[in-house]
Amino acid sequence: MKEIYDWVPWFRELAETIAQGGEKDLIDKAKAVDWGPGKRALLDFDNKGIDPFSFFYFLASKNTSIQRRKVYLSVHNQFHISSTLPDGEDAYIFPTPPPMAQVLFHDGKNFDHDLLWSLFKQVVVDNRNINPNDFKKVLDIKNVAVTKLTQTLFLINPEYFLPVDDATGVVSEALLDLSSRELERKIKENGLQEYLSVVEKLKKAFPECQPYEIALFLYLQSKLEVKVSGKFFHVSSKAHGYKEDDHWEQFKKNNWVYTGGPESGTSWDDWSDNSKRGKYPLDDPKPGDGILVRTGTKKGRAIGIVYKNDYADPHGFNGKSKIHVLWINKSENPLSKKENTEWVGFNKTEKGSSTYSAFEKTEGYKSSFDLIERLAPNHEPKTPDNQQSKADAMKHPLNQILCGPPGTGKTWNTVNYAVAIAEERSVENERDEDVKARFDNLKKQGRIAMVTFHQNFTYEDFIEGIRPVLNDESESVRYELTKGIFREIAERASKNGKENYVLIIDEINRGNIAKIFGELITLIEPSKRLGRDDEATVILPYSQESFGVPANLYVVGTMNTADRSIALLDTALRRRFEFVEMMPNSSHSGISKDIEGVNCQDLLAAMNKRICFLLNRERQIGHTYFMDVQDMASLATTFRTKIIPLLQEYFYDDWKKIDLVLNGNGFIREIPVEDGLFKDSDLVDREKKIYELLPGNDRAWQRPETYQIIY
Repeated sequence: MKEIYDWVPWFRELAETIAQGGEKDLIDKAKAVDWGPGKRALLDFDNKGIDPFSFFYFLASKNTSIQRRKVYLSVHNQFHISSTLPDGEDAYIFPTPPPMAQVLFHDGKNFDHDLLWSLFKQVVVDNRNINPNDFKKVLDIKNVAVTKLTQTLFLINPEYFLPVDDATGVVSEALLDLSSRELERKIKENGLQEYLSVVEKLKKAFPECQPYEIALFLYLQSKLEVKVSGKFFHVSSKAHGYKEDDHWEQFKKNNWVYTGGPESGTSWDDWSDNSKRGKYPLDDPKPGDGILVRTGTKKGRAIGIVYKNDYADPHGFNGKSKIHVLWINKSENPLSKKENTEWVGFNKTEKGSSTYSAFEKTEGYKSSFDLIERLAPNHEPKTPDNQQSKADAMKHPLNQILCGPPGTGKTWNTVNYAVAIAEERSVENERDEDVKARFDNLKKQGRIAMVTFHQNFTYEDFIEGIRPVLNDESESVRYELTKGIFREIAERASKNGKENYVLIIDEINRGNIAKIFGELITLIEPSKRLGRDDEATVILPYSQESFGVPANLYVVGTMNTADRSIALLDTALRRRFEFVEMMPNSSHSGISKDIEGVNCQDLLAAMNKRICFLLNRERQIGHTYFMDVQDMASLATTFRTKIIPLLQEYFYDDWKKIDLVLNGNGFIREIPVEDGLFKDSDLVDREKKIYELLPGNDRAWQRPETYQIIY
């Protein structure tokens, strides 16, 4: 996973080359770059519009795969960059402007090239000799704000600077006691000194880590791609079969850990201690789990967070598997003398165990445990001696989103959550008819409301708007102010502050959040609710009435994590919600283990392991797809009408990969190209393979052995 930082030396060399070449050289080369089709804002104002800050932010805006292949290669060639051109999607994870953003560091009328070049040349060197006045003046340019400026500083010199944006907000409240918006306000008011103070505090929380490593961790954490879990594993840097070599330098350089041994499975016997001989749980670590790296039993090397685990490949350990990590602490420390770590190459470790305690009690690692504790505050398993009080169990987040792949019961579970919130009790894992009846009754009372977001849903639907109304008598049209579902339930909750109200927003990531919530996005924050210390209200644009969100209105959303092609969840909304992950449960009691010899639980588990390897864990198949499968006919129908179409969507009709998920069970077959179908032509790919799905009446759909092949 070394390539995830390949962009850093490339951007650094680009910045240094531009600084050395000067203004005329940048203008000439920027004009010569093949920017591809579409908007070319950088060139809209001829030479006046081309400055180094605008150039870097405009370059970052070229953020699709097609654009990057073309534009970055052209920049690479025009500026004669010797560093390796980043390759692959993982190599381009850095701040990019949102769609429709103003990417230039001027408004098209006022240009201050001298100021921008002055600050640019200071930034290229380091962050110690920046002129505070230059920083403040650039920050005050129209269309430039804290996020835009700090993201560009980071792109220019990712070894010294950090972006202050929505991703930073993931830890800003936990570590700095400030929301990202409050951080931006303070930097706007106090300038460079405040910004550098924030950077130093964040760097202190990630010992020995580079700013670009910190920024990537924060970004992936904010995007829910690497959500800190609070679970831990530990690995020895010498755990490589019978060799005694220390592999820490490889671990650090390549952002991975691994262990060696016989290549006969996903793990291997630990021969170092006969009393602990057993299998290494190498396929257990999931994205977000912690990895404690040590050498022997007395030396700590690092703490990382799992990004990807090759060992989870259903095909097993192949001798090249790695656990890819994001380092959050690379400081070397003698471990606490009060504890001895376990003498084992790789294993789980839990709070209270000797290895966990040895790291936790070591001064150099305390900041990392504090960070993980704050990002995963509820990771401790409940035990009879550590039960939450009934009062704590009744506390629910004001804003939460149930997220996971399709078919994991997110919408179904909103009934449980809504009733539990309204009745001030803990959430039940199972739902019965009594809960559904109570839910329906609460809806009739107006204490629960439900809405589904979609691309055409608007502020006027959600808050308030002017709508045409047909006059039945005269058949003329008049316009009336109409309240949206959010305003209606908020007003009901305000009138009855003694009871909890719940708004369910299904498919919350399918709507245009900025368009739907408008200025109310701030008001849903817990601290901004009515009656809180920092309560806030706004004047609604249509009614011109004052409006605030009461503290007894809870919002429960659902988010299909596989649905990213439709709309990414708005970052402003993301940091205001807590996320409850709901993943497929192949062992669910509602899934049959024996349909004419077919174990549907094993079947689902095997397909999901392959999908995780070929795509990611967010695009697995949910267990609810198999809940109503009771016989071979319903199993065949489920595969033909639900599973296969879902896989087509996931893999963009790449039938070869779909066949891999099905383990080549015969549902998909290759169609031979007929001889003489085409005349000889260079346009015809003779090696191309064409696939088709078996007809619905083929007997293979009804054969148990066809499904058994899958697992």
